[in-house]
Amino acid sequence: MEGNKSIREKRRREILNAAKKVFIDKPFEAIIMEDIISETSLSRGGFYYYYKNTVDILHDLMREGMAYRISEIKKFMATYSGNLDKNALAEMMVDKMLDKSDLMSIYVIYLQAAKNNKELKKLYSILVDEALYSEFCDDVGGVRLGDFNYNTTNFIIYFMNTVMLGCEVLDARDNFVKNRDFFVEVVKIYFDFFDKGKIQ
Repeated sequence: MEGNKSIREKRRREILNAAKKVFIDKPFEAIIMEDIISETSLSRGGFYYYYKNTVDILHDLMREGMAYRISEIKKFMATYSGNLDKNALAEMMVDKMLDKSDLMSIYVIYLQAAKNNKELKKLYSILVDEALYSEFCDDVGGVRLGDFNYNTTNFIIYFMNTVMLGCEVLDARDNFVKNRDFFVEVVKIYFDFFDKGKIQ
C-alpha cells in the first residue's frame, strides 16, 4: 500500500513540476491540459486521474506555496535572536513579498489570471482562508502566528500582493531587495496604524 502511495505522490509531483514550467512559460489563459500532459511521462488517462483542469493544478501549487512559506518561517525563526513579535512578523512578511522562488512567480501569474477568470476569482477566497489557517495559525516557537491579527486585513493582503506583482511584472525585485529595510519599516508603520484603528 505504501508503494502505491509513493508512486501516486511521485506522479503528482511530476505533474506539478511540469505545470510550474508551463505556467511560467505561457500565459495562463492560453494553457490547455495537453500543454502540461506533454511535459510529463504520463498518458492522457493517467494524467486525468490526478487532475481534471488547470485550476485544480494551480490550487495545488498554491497549497505547495503555503507549505513552502511555513518552512521559510520556521527557518527564519530558527536564526532569529528574539521572540515572535512585531519586528519578526514584519521581517517575515517582507521576506514573503520579496521571495524569488518559482512558487512566487506562479502566485503572481495566478493573481494576473484571476482578474478575468471567474473560477480563479472563486479560488482566491479559498486560498486566503487556507493561507490564514495554515501559515498564520501555525505554531512557531511556542507562539501562534494566528494570534497576530495584522495579517488578516484586506489592506495588508493587497499591499503585499502589489509588491509581489511589482517584483515579477515590473522586474523591481532587485531594487526592492536593496531597499528591504524600508519595507520592514513600512510594515511596522502599518502595525502602528492597525493598533490605533486607523486601517480601513
